[in-house]
Amino acid sequence: MKELDAILEEAYRRGYEYLKRWRACAPTVFAAVMDTLGRGDDPVVREVWKATIGLTGGTGNMSLGTCGAMAGAAAAISFSFGFTQEELEKDIMKMLNVNGVVAEVGAKMREKYGGIRCVEVQFHNWGKAYIFTNPKALMEFASLSEGAEATPECQKVTGDLARWAVEKILQYNPGFAKRK
Repeated sequence: MKELDAILEEAYRRGYEYLKRWRACAPTVFAAVMDTLGRGDDPVVREVWKATIGLTGGTGNMSLGTCGAMAGAAAAISFSFGFTQEELEKDIMKMLNVNGVVAEVGAKMREKYGGIRCVEVQFHNWGKAYIFTNPKALMEFASLSEGAEATPECQKVTGDLARWAVEKILQYNPGFAKRK
């Protein structure tokens, strides 16, 4: 159990720290999960990372969709199952199983942050929401970080989502980890 705790703490730390690099929650969580599990150098993982960028800020920085940290966690969990299009065409239960695991993480997020949508997390953290496509709102939100690369509140969210995604991947797909 001690080793698992260390892995989960590593995932949290990476999720927390990586947000300062890219200021983008979805790719932060996806990369934190993949790096923690020893998959970060995989060329396919690096390509999938690119697809997570637009999921940031409640999708396209609109703040109205799923929190990017949750979207990054969902992408990582889905990737860990490794199902092909053909496999899902033959057996819809595979997709439903993946969605069930993602929903377990979503339930943790709802419990801790009041929801899985970007605006819900913002209301939980600041009592108001910012629509990032509005330049004035984006500047106000950026000022919350007080000159740092990211707000600590968002870093806690990306840390938690990375931790929870790693926990579920190790629970349901332990063979996915390639840690040294």
